[in-house]
Amino acid sequence: GIVMSMYALLRNAAKPSMRDLEVAFQGNLCRCTGYRPILEGYKTFTKEFACGMGDKCCKVKGKECGGGANNTDDKLFKRSEFQPFDPSQEPIFPPELQLTAAYDEESLVFRSDRVTWYRPTRLEELLQLKADHPQAKLIVGNTEVGVEVKFKHFLYPVLINPVKVPELLEVCETEDSIYFGAAVSLMDIDAYLRKRIEEMPETQTRLFQCTVDMLHYFAGKQIRNVACLGGNIMTGSPISDMNPVLTAAGVRLEVASRAGGRRSVHMGTGFFTGYRRNIIEAHETLLGIHFQKTTPDQHVVAFKQARRRDDDIAIVNSAVNVNFKPGTNVVKSIAIAFGGMAPTTVLAPNTSKLMVGQPWNHALVERVAESLCQELPLDASAPGGMIAYRRALVVSLFFKSYLAISRKLCDAGIMPPDAVPQKDLSGADKFHTPTLRSSQLFERVASNQPNHDPIGKPKVHASALKQATGEAIYTDDIPRMDGELYLAFVLSTKAHAKITKLDASEALALEGVEAFFSAQDLTEHQNEVGPVFHDEHVFANGEVHCYGQIIGAIAAANQTLAQRAARLVRVEYSELQPVIVTIEQAIEHKSYFPDYPRFLTKGDVEKAFAEADHVYESSCRMGGQ
Repeated sequence: GIVMSMYALLRNAAKPSMRDLEVAFQGNLCRCTGYRPILEGYKTFTKEFACGMGDKCCKVKGKECGGGANNTDDKLFKRSEFQPFDPSQEPIFPPELQLTAAYDEESLVFRSDRVTWYRPTRLEELLQLKADHPQAKLIVGNTEVGVEVKFKHFLYPVLINPVKVPELLEVCETEDSIYFGAAVSLMDIDAYLRKRIEEMPETQTRLFQCTVDMLHYFAGKQIRNVACLGGNIMTGSPISDMNPVLTAAGVRLEVASRAGGRRSVHMGTGFFTGYRRNIIEAHETLLGIHFQKTTPDQHVVAFKQARRRDDDIAIVNSAVNVNFKPGTNVVKSIAIAFGGMAPTTVLAPNTSKLMVGQPWNHALVERVAESLCQELPLDASAPGGMIAYRRALVVSLFFKSYLAISRKLCDAGIMPPDAVPQKDLSGADKFHTPTLRSSQLFERVASNQPNHDPIGKPKVHASALKQATGEAIYTDDIPRMDGELYLAFVLSTKAHAKITKLDASEALALEGVEAFFSAQDLTEHQNEVGPVFHDEHVFANGEVHCYGQIIGAIAAANQTLAQRAARLVRVEYSELQPVIVTIEQAIEHKSYFPDYPRFLTKGDVEKAFAEADHVYESSCRMGGQ
């Protein structure tokens, strides 16, 4: 995946920047390296490539790498051993695999026994499909529904892919806004807005700048390449990165249906009606989004707090859209939106109301902090936990917004330069990834050192070349054998219970399901396993002792079918008492691990000391001997 991300980057930019490199790897997670050797190797392709030692580089000082006398080097291989990188000699998609382009422009329908997939090419066709199937899901990048189907096991009988409908891919600009079709990818939106930010006055592009800043932290680049803004809006996740921005800005949406034609709705108060629900009707389709241009007295900022900076969902995020009375710091109108504080993206209308007509200063911040705590209390049982932290983040993120907007007002001369203490202004800054500055040196060995002598030589990982070239063979790469079956486990949903019923009849009725195995299919001896003492079971035998314990296994023709059948196996339980989850409860019920405490002894210590010729005693500072 990391190799393919770099390959894609080089296909799109022959000489990328370090920022391009950073963005390209947002969606690649590596738990092995800490990224240093990966980035150190790939930085050689970038414009800014230079030795990580900077001014202390050996070559700057006119020496060989590593200082010559130190007998070190920074290279693991000779460049002459590899083909040189030539942007003009890139492999293309094999033409022989594309029999015809006709299917790419036609309406398509795929059907299975449970799901039908439509790909219309005309808006009228799309609206008719939604009229006929109001509960159908529209799929563009499949970044949300794909997760629901694969991991949450949701079933959507009708899926519609609208990426060939021109009206949903439209990008156009008017005097007061930029319009993006609902199926335009996030990366295309980002690229277009960045282009217009460079060309237009700064005062008109503040919403655009806020949007691209937030899109940078929206999942990873691979997701942004296929995901669309329309899907983000219609999914309505309470921790969506973009919905607080769009809600605070009150963007206008274009909606259409077969029966009702076109209409416009605004995101803002009342748009979200419940968890993942909004005012757009089931038979309607979201066509596009208008991003309005800002005015000189309008400021829009947004912030996101997550567990890590890249490729992570938000804990809490916020957006502030404020209009000031011309030439002053007096609030004319303001909208403050938060994600992660309710089942939907929420506004703080009471807090906004108290701010209208007030000067933008520290006294107002104090009043806003108190008001936000009252308006967004967050119930102690709210999903996601971290209640106190999330409450604190609401105030913290607004304060960051206050600092960011105050800095703009100070720069414009609307507020005095000392209106905000200098030590506080840095609180408005977003995190900036530091420039990669590192260099790894290796010991040089004598040219006549035998190949079989590894001393001092940097050794390449045994499977590194195969993994990096894609030649490594994993389980899923092994060709399927004739008659091969896939095994899926039936796992316990109780932590401590007696199995009263185990019924696999519904699973076995599915075509392609060959067998179900449980403890009844093994002798007591065959069902016992363990590294030394065979005190565990292959399949739970009568009782389960932990959540996720294996109860049985389904053998079926393929992975999807086996896993689906495993979920159909009916298991009934009888809870066992007592429930012991604390040490105190274990002591109360005398629930002790058998054969403990356990001692390992060898010989007679007292006798050994008594018979020793010499005994040395010493007092240590810790008080022992």
